[in-house]
Amino acid sequence: MKLCIDEDLSPVLAARCAEKGIYAVAVVHVGLSGRRDRAVWRYAFENDFVVLTIKARDFVNLIEDEMHPGLIILEEGNLSRDEQWHRLELALDSILQNADPAGYMINRIVEVRSAREIRVREIPPGQA
Repeated sequence: MKLCIDEDLSPVLAARCAEKGIYAVAVVHVGLSGRRDRAVWRYAFENDFVVLTIKARDFVNLIEDEMHPGLIILEEGNLSRDEQWHRLELALDSILQNADPAGYMINRIVEVRSAREIRVREIPPGQA
């Protein structure tokens, strides 16, 4: 699994992902800072990245009529960098427990609702 971290979250999360063996980039490091969500989504789609964001509605609305690599949403606002990491780590641990983490996120959304609650749902193409 590869992860693209939206600019509303700390880019330091990319380094912390690497410590878990997950390749991650922050949009600020790949020339997408200040770009519209559609450009971030397109970059992620074309490069097979799961998007990590706090903007649930914005990114869910971008899901079109094609398979998508997945979306992780941190639903709580105003989280510190450590709190962001704790929520992301919860999601990653859940994903990595799956027998096939590389393909597990296809057409799925992982919603991290709190420090103890995540929800996984599937959104097939054209169903957003």
